[in-house]
Amino acid sequence: MSERRVRRRKPRLKFDKQMYKKLGILFWIVVLALFALCTRIAYLNVAKGDNYSIKVLEQQSFTSKTIPYKRGDIKDRNGNVLATSVMVYNLIIDSKVVMSNEKYLTPTVNALVKYFDFNEDDLRTAIKERKNNSYWVAKKNLEYKDIQKFESYLNYEYADTKEEETTVQNTKGIWFEKKYKRMYPYNDLACSLLGFANSDNSATIGIESSYNSFLQGTDGREYGYMDSDNNMETVIKDAKDGDNIVSSIDMNIQRIVQKSIKKYMKKYSPKRISVVIANPNNGEILAMADDTTFDLNDPYNLEDYYTEAQISAMSQKKQSEKLNSIWNNYCITDSYEPGSTAKPFTVAAAFEEGKINRKSTFTCDGQEKVGGFTIKCHKVDGHGTITVKEAIAESCNDYMMHIGKLLGAKKFVQYQERFGFGTKTGIDLPNETRGLVYGTDMGSSTLATNSFGQNFTVNMIQMVSGFSSLINGGYYYEPRVVKQVVTSDDQLVKNYSKTLVKQTITKETSDYIKECLRSVVTDGTGSTAAINGYTVGGKTGTAEKVDTSGKGKGRLKNQYILSFLGCVPCEDPQVVCYTLMDTPKKDPQATAYNTELWTDVMKQVLPYLGVEKTEKIEKKAKKQNLETEFYSDGIIEGDDGSLVKKSKED
Repeated sequence: MSERRVRRRKPRLKFDKQMYKKLGILFWIVVLALFALCTRIAYLNVAKGDNYSIKVLEQQSFTSKTIPYKRGDIKDRNGNVLATSVMVYNLIIDSKVVMSNEKYLTPTVNALVKYFDFNEDDLRTAIKERKNNSYWVAKKNLEYKDIQKFESYLNYEYADTKEEETTVQNTKGIWFEKKYKRMYPYNDLACSLLGFANSDNSATIGIESSYNSFLQGTDGREYGYMDSDNNMETVIKDAKDGDNIVSSIDMNIQRIVQKSIKKYMKKYSPKRISVVIANPNNGEILAMADDTTFDLNDPYNLEDYYTEAQISAMSQKKQSEKLNSIWNNYCITDSYEPGSTAKPFTVAAAFEEGKINRKSTFTCDGQEKVGGFTIKCHKVDGHGTITVKEAIAESCNDYMMHIGKLLGAKKFVQYQERFGFGTKTGIDLPNETRGLVYGTDMGSSTLATNSFGQNFTVNMIQMVSGFSSLINGGYYYEPRVVKQVVTSDDQLVKNYSKTLVKQTITKETSDYIKECLRSVVTDGTGSTAAINGYTVGGKTGTAEKVDTSGKGKGRLKNQYILSFLGCVPCEDPQVVCYTLMDTPKKDPQATAYNTELWTDVMKQVLPYLGVEKTEKIEKKAKKQNLETEFYSDGIIEGDDGSLVKKSKED
């Protein structure tokens, strides 16, 4: 029986519905995964394509150069450039190339000696010592005129013979690295206001610091690499320049202010003079300066204030402290007691609350007894029965203490907050101080002295901003030193229009305060602030300084901060000017010195701004009322008439 091989068929796989379902799910999973991958690739290509391209180029590049961006300019309100960046060049020597062939060294050294004033022997030695170095910064911050002749030399412009051409051909390993250097065309003009940028484009003070994110740009890059066919390719990613800042500062007004400050520093030798000029109707600062200036092109130089021996003796920490003191913008970073310039705020609060009116009177007998203390007026025999307007004009302390009592601590503190005392104004500059104010739990004697500007502190911008609201109808605007940010081709990036923060008082109260301020100049302590043809309003201040050394000396003898806070024209103010003088050596209490400074500034500023004269004055302003307005612990007496020192509140 023969064997037969029976071939059996393999069973055919059958796809049932369940398998089709699984296969379908798998298919869509693959499709979705591919879709997600493509989406991700597309996103990366759009969002980060340049970055990845650069990384690829970096891996295959043989040359890579940074293209520096240009830091944005800072301009005044009229377009004058106050800070800019200019192209400079670092001279780079590639010693490795120079030493790669003996015929390169001599012509290269000779060219460098001729066009860049190197010492030949020193240069040869330096190149040989760096024979493996491809990047040596031999000279920094050269201007184009410094390298122009050398570039002409490399272009054979001076080669008249074949031998000279060969010499040029053998001048190797020299190139120029472009960079930008910050430059301030007007040196110390608005120095603490502008601030300065360091070589790495960092900044710590002024507009340079506050607007650093706008002023900075982004470096570009130039890459050279070999493609797959060994051809040289160059890819350039352009730099993005920083934006330009248009400030509210007027360069010409700033010059006037700084010139007057120097004049009166020399004339009266005070410890300090500071001035702020602003537009009361929008918060824009037109000028801001004090006596401590420095060259923005050389900000780390202490030689204007200290001898070489003194500087050498200073530690690094001490030098930094001295520099920070010089760079400090007193107008916003330091606080002081305002003295009588605070009186219009006290009157405005009481008038607004209905505690006083135009007909209110008070009899000043030269002193007030408050909480067991006798606090005297600056006119010790008293002003007699006077109106509120007369109290402001003659700077009566007694009336202010009476008004403070009528208001009460709670309302007084509310209005201090409303006028911006004890809080930052929000000015677009760094390092503003808040000042120190009391709370509603203050005692009656503190309320009394606060009412005439003692025992709380402010900064100059707080005073200017609050005062502006007193005279412009009651509108408190955020102070600003910048108007606009624009691109390098003048496209608008950001516009800073006036920012109304709050309303402090009504127009009726504002109108009354302007009448009071006008009377200070026409009939009171500020008569020397009068300017022929203009209606000037303002308030004088003379505040005795407090010892801040921690030695417990209380009030400092014969040390006063004199001030005048004024506006023009008084009926419709267009300009506010605040001048402050710290302890002039000649009669440190005389407010006339400070109103003299104020007048010197405004006589120049008003015609420049085109402020029209609204009043004709034929006669000269009457002699300044030189009655002292200072306040000290020495004028506070106990019930038995002996002098006492306040130790606690009642």
